This record gives sequence, structure tokens and C-alpha cells, in this order.
Amino acid sequence: MSLAPLPPQTARPVALGATASPRARRPYNLSLRLLGVTALLLTLATTAVVGGVAALQRWLPERIVEHKLESSAERVMQGLQYDPAGQPYKLDVNERIEACYRVLIQDCVYRVLDLQGRVLLASDGGTSAFARPGSAFDPAAVRLSLSNNDIAAEVLTRRIEHDGRAMFLQVMRSDRLHRITLDDGTERMRRLTLVTVVVCMLLFSIVVVASLHYLLKPLRRAALATASIDPDNLSARLSVANLPRELTPLFEGFNQALDRLEQGYRQQREFLADVAHELKTPLALMRGQVELGELGQPGMLLKDIDQMARHVHQLLHLAEASEQHNYLIEALDPADVLAQVCQQLTRLARSREVRIVFIASDEANRELINADAGALSVLVKNLLENAIHHSPRGGAVSVHADRFSLSVRDQGPGVDRHAMPHLFKRFWRGANRRDEGAGLGLSICAEIARTHGWTLHVANTHPGAQFEVRFGSAALG
Repeated sequence: MSLAPLPPQTARPVALGATASPRARRPYNLSLRLLGVTALLLTLATTAVVGGVAALQRWLPERIVEHKLESSAERVMQGLQYDPAGQPYKLDVNERIEACYRVLIQDCVYRVLDLQGRVLLASDGGTSAFARPGSAFDPAAVRLSLSNNDIAAEVLTRRIEHDGRAMFLQVMRSDRLHRITLDDGTERMRRLTLVTVVVCMLLFSIVVVASLHYLLKPLRRAALATASIDPDNLSARLSVANLPRELTPLFEGFNQALDRLEQGYRQQREFLADVAHELKTPLALMRGQVELGELGQPGMLLKDIDQMARHVHQLLHLAEASEQHNYLIEALDPADVLAQVCQQLTRLARSREVRIVFIASDEANRELINADAGALSVLVKNLLENAIHHSPRGGAVSVHADRFSLSVRDQGPGVDRHAMPHLFKRFWRGANRRDEGAGLGLSICAEIARTHGWTLHVANTHPGAQFEVRFGSAALG
């Protein structure tokens, strides 16, 4: 983690999913896209309906002819009247059917035959059964296509019984009668289909446009609400009341982003205020020394300058620790980092007559973790310096590392229970503080741990206090 000045950060769009191409970054009109998709679906549906109707018209005529013949045979069978001898002598049907057989004598005919094919009753007065040209009556020929007086026709033959006597019923309908019926029905079907499709398309289009207007209304409200959010009004949030279920996660996610933004902005303002307060005192002392002409004693002035330099140095550490993009994550052994830091602080420990006792797990139990080596070094250094400053002369500081955590323990007076909640706050100093630090060391440690996904714990051990960093499962290599 470098200590170079931080470069200015520029806003970068957050891509959803894979990296977007230049074409994909262009804004598009959601309403037009939805309308286009709807129009395409309507066109496909209309094509399918028209194709289905056309296929139905090719298949339907034969089915209609067969149905008409069967219906005519059923009506005749139900309407036949028999004399006491069991001989059919008339047909009792409604006036429309009776008129059809009476008027359309060449297009609509029925004949009742005995088993030998002799005519017992005929609507057209015919004396012979319908049969293929040059052939006798064949009761096995259920369907016939023939010419009746030079008029093409279809004949259906069915076996009937009355009081145990078997007979045959033949029903004939001409092709031209079928064509007239089919053409009229087909034309009505075409018109009905066309009107239905047009009306459905219009209604569907109106419903789609109205639905889009209604569904996009929350987004328009959200756009107006976001336009009112500025640094002086970061507490504003988007309302999630009366939202469609599909849009609720989007609004909640945006509100959570605003929560983080508000918190970060508030922390930044507090940080700047604290920095101004911390630098104001040494600057005022330095100015007083200059005004009082105390430059003949440069030691005090240099001490104040060193203190300010330490403040600035720690502020840089804190700023870098708060930005995750400053980290270079790699697999490393935390025991190696602890050993290096212990070696670096040996001189400080000797000057305060404190021993550093480093305890590491054996090689078999070691495991690499994913971390930034510089950041981990800063964290351990701050914890170890803090422990050295709070240990009595002749005391010892224990440093321990294993595959799950690292810990630093001193033999000082411990942490007052009232001070526990404030330990990791920026610029906070304890009442019994022995050094002249800025109160940023532990807050830097907390930021480094938070950014790595670790947890930092403190507990009194009697004597002293122990600070422990526990590595998260994601950090294990």
C-alpha cells in the first residue's frame, strides 16, 4: 500500500454483467422497445391466426360436407313416419327442412330403400336407389360421389331399423349446395376473423400503451426524486410504497446506495473537521514560538513539526486504508509479515525496555491468506507500537500468528471499560495515553481489517489487553 499522494478519482459507470460495448452504452427508449416487441409479437400472432384460418379452410370443407350429410340423415331418421304395416309413408320435419326437400329437388334428396334396393319413399319421387353408373345398389358403399341429372353430388347410405324391419336410408346433397353454404360461411368467417384481429390489435395496443405509462410512472417519480438529491439533502430517499414487486429491489438498492453515500459523506465531513482541529493546535504553538522570538530553541519547534509530520503520515495511511482500490491482494504468509514488523520495532522496544515475544505456528499448520502485504504490515505495526507504549518497563509483548488469526498482547493496565466503545474512533485518545500520537493508529487498523473482510477484537487479559485480528473464510488461500 503506497504512501504516495492519492490521485483524483473520476466517476466511472458501473456495468451490469459483462463489459458493455460502445453500442450498448447508448441510451435507448424503453417504451419504444417494449412497443416494438409488442408489435412484433402481435404480427407473429396475427400471422399464426391467418395461417391457421387458411389451413382450416382447406381442411374444413370436407368435414362440413360429411357433417351436413350426417345431420340430414339423422333428421330424416327421426322424422320418418310409418303405417301399421311398418311401411314409411311420409317425413314429419320442420317447415324449413321440408321446404328444402320440396324446392331444392335436384340438390337435396332422401330415399328409403328395402334390403333389395327398391325405393319405399323418396322426396323427389325417384324410383331407383343412388348407385354408381352402370352398377346396381351396393349397401356397402357408405359414401358415393356421383352425378344426379348432370349435377355433381355426395350420397350417404345408412342402415336403419323399425320394429325389427331393416331398411336403408340414402341422403344426397349436391356439390353446388355445399359450395353455396361453404362460401357464405367462409366469407362470414373471413370478415369475422379480420374484424376480430383488428379490434384485438387496437385494444391490445391501447392496453400496452396505458400499461407502459402506468408501469413507468414510478421510474418517472424516481427520476424527479433523484434530481432533488444533492450534498445538502442526502437524507432524501425513494419511496417504495405502491411499487410493482419487480421494481422494489431496484429502489431498495438505490436507497441503500444513498445510505452508504450519506454515511461516507458524513464521515468525510467529520474527518475534515477533526483534521482541522488536530492541525490547528500545533500550528498555533509554532506561530506563538515565532512571534515570541523563541527560534533560539529549535528543539521545541522541531518537536511540533515532527508531530505534525506524524499526523500527516497517519492521515495518508488512513486515507489509503479506506480505499479498496489501493490494495494489491496476493497470497502471503501472515507469520512472515509479523516477523518483519517485530524486527523493525526491536529498537523501539529496547528503548522502552520491553521484550517482543513472537510465537508462530509450525510450518505444517501454516496457511496462506489473501491480503495486501503493505496494509497487513501497517496494521501489525500500529498494534505492536500501541502495545509497546502501554507495556511497563521490563514487560513483554506477545505476538502470535496461526492460520485463522493473529494477536498482539501487552502487559499494561488494560483498557478501561468506558473506553472500549471509542477505541477505534478517529482522533480518540485515552485518558492514560503515554505517547503523543494523533489517535489514528487503531482507526487505521479497523479500516484495513474492514476492507479485507476481517474482524478486529479487543479484550482485557489481566494483565494487559489483547488485540486479535480474525481472518474471514474468503481470505484463506
